[in-house]
Amino acid sequence: MGRYKSVLMAEKDARDFPHHVELPIPPFGLGKRHDVIAAWLNTHIGPDWRSHSHLEKGEHTARYMYRSEQDAAEFETAIQSERI
Repeated sequence: MGRYKSVLMAEKDARDFPHHVELPIPPFGLGKRHDVIAAWLNTHIGPDWRSHSHLEKGEHTARYMYRSEQDAAEFETAIQSERI
C-alpha cells in the first residue's frame, strides 16, 4: 500500500529539521495568526524551517521544525511571550 506524498515529506522534514515546536490548533484553525507566524519566521529565521499539521490522540497541532535548536528556542520564546 502506498503512502501519500505529504506524509513522506513530513517524515523527511522531521528528520532534516530535528528541532520541533508544536502549537495547538484551535477548533476553527489558526486564521490570520498563521500569516503572522509565517511572516515572523521569514523575517527572523529565513527559509530554513518547515511546518506540517499533526494529529495525535485526537488533537491537532501545527508542528514547526528547525535545523538548529537556537531557532526553535527563539520561535518558542516569541510564541510564549505572544510577540507573534
